[in-house]
Amino acid sequence: NLSQSIVLSQEKVKNYPFNALRSDEIVWGRAPARLDLGGGWTDTPPYALERGGCVINAAVNLNGQPPIHAYARCIKQPEIRITSIDHGAFITITELDELLDYRKATSHFGLAKASLILSGFSPEKALWPKNCKNLKSMLKAFGGGIELTTLVAIPSGSGLGTSSIMGAVLISVISRLFGIKLTSRELFHRVLQLEQELTTGGGWQDQVGGSVGGGKIIRTMPGMVPDPQIHYIPSDVLDPAVNQGQTLLYYTGIRRLAKNILRHVVGSYLDRSRSCLTTLGELHQIAPMISDAMSGKDIQKFGELIDLAWNLNKKIDPDSSTLVIEDILRKLRPFIYGAKLLGAGGGGFLLIVCKSLRDAGAVRELLEKNPPNSLARFFSFEISTSGLEVTVC
Repeated sequence: NLSQSIVLSQEKVKNYPFNALRSDEIVWGRAPARLDLGGGWTDTPPYALERGGCVINAAVNLNGQPPIHAYARCIKQPEIRITSIDHGAFITITELDELLDYRKATSHFGLAKASLILSGFSPEKALWPKNCKNLKSMLKAFGGGIELTTLVAIPSGSGLGTSSIMGAVLISVISRLFGIKLTSRELFHRVLQLEQELTTGGGWQDQVGGSVGGGKIIRTMPGMVPDPQIHYIPSDVLDPAVNQGQTLLYYTGIRRLAKNILRHVVGSYLDRSRSCLTTLGELHQIAPMISDAMSGKDIQKFGELIDLAWNLNKKIDPDSSTLVIEDILRKLRPFIYGAKLLGAGGGGFLLIVCKSLRDAGAVRELLEKNPPNSLARFFSFEISTSGLEVTVC
């Protein structure tokens, strides 16, 4: 099937992984989140493979820091330890079967396991010595055990591309641990494969959006291996530090799993639904329009187009919104040029473009006095110019 074709498009690693760190070194990777502004779904297979894609997004730090982190080091014990700080979960892997059991979208450790395997830590993905038939012998050939730690300072189901960006951070960190050099194109495609391995689907927008800093419009041509062409654009109308606080980022407190929405959209595309094909075509065209508004520093046009992008998302899948979300937007309408749920929809974060600083204050007061639930709150954000960074310390 399509997922297997994407996964199998990776060639087998010629040399099995080896520990490339000194005994006292740790690899540290961190990345911003991404705000998708328009063109979403055109980056997702099979549409992107057949017709290419065009999206516009921006990399952002939240509450003053990049929110997505991963750490790796080599340990003496012949085992793999994985810790998820944000989930308060820990696992010790001593058997190969435990590492290969990762195809669960809700697993706290699926991303880390699959990232290790796609990076060559599996007999199927790399040419290991013949005597490496179990995890203990593989770790001995590698040069020790492995400890991986992840931290995501964003609520789950956020719509900020967290899963794919964490995949990019993990693969980058593991590649540095293994002494493997990946090009950006290889990294983006490896994360696309990772999402297919985990059966969550997804496209290439998130990993590009979080790995590459700033605001940018990203295009790909049809083909099995996407080669994103990235063009930077001014972020003044999006950046609250520049637009006097007219843009707000609000966590609705509503969680969702994009996999369910994605399944509906991809299914409609494969059925060649006329409505789905028409809406995808319109989404394909909206990213350049938003880019023009941003380049022209026209915040009103920017907000109106953000609103249009959100309405197209709802058109392609009515489940993208909820009664609670629609009630919030109805209350905000007098104060805003537009708003958009980020990601696939259904919950998570809401990007709000206000008409003025005074209107932004009114929006804050309204939502702080009448939140939809106890988890809902505003997040401060800033444009990240650095994107994904990996260092050894």
